[in-house]
Amino acid sequence: MTLFGKALKTTKIIIIVLLTIIGSLSAQPLGEKTPESARIENLLFFVQRNPDANTVIYELNLNEDGTLCSENPVKVSWIRYAEDGKREELSSIERKYVYGVQSQRLGNDEYEIHLMAYKQLPLYLKRSETDNKYKIYIKDEGQPYLLKRVFIKLDRCSFWYPKVRYIDLVAVDTANGKAILRRINI
Repeated sequence: MTLFGKALKTTKIIIIVLLTIIGSLSAQPLGEKTPESARIENLLFFVQRNPDANTVIYELNLNEDGTLCSENPVKVSWIRYAEDGKREELSSIERKYVYGVQSQRLGNDEYEIHLMAYKQLPLYLKRSETDNKYKIYIKDEGQPYLLKRVFIKLDRCSFWYPKVRYIDLVAVDTANGKAILRRINI
């Protein structure tokens, strides 16, 4: 199994943990609103699921002078679309166990980022060679894939026992610019 395949498998575990711990569901259909449509300037990637209208967003954490905060380069928050798109900070439990991140500076303007729900899955925050902007990458045998979006399809769910049908990872092959959809059937 390739590193990307292992990353997909571990992402599945992350998502299941996320669904188990966090269960604030609403009836608003998913897909009508996305962080991309809201034009969040420093958006790195986001996580959505149905039937939850809310979205967890991962964005650059910038200092007041516009430079990257080297101590905490990624900030995570909710967009509560079910509450008129209100932005909300993570709770301490969400930050510590589920959606939060840890970062380690690697040098050369690059950081290794780990999601709190599964610290073994490395994500890489670094500047893009094409536009010099920070982006999040997953590596598979040395090949970088730009992570854009994670979508979780639920058939039915409850707080403790979500029924995940599949997980979609949307990424971009940086070698040719083609969109990649990896579906993990559960």
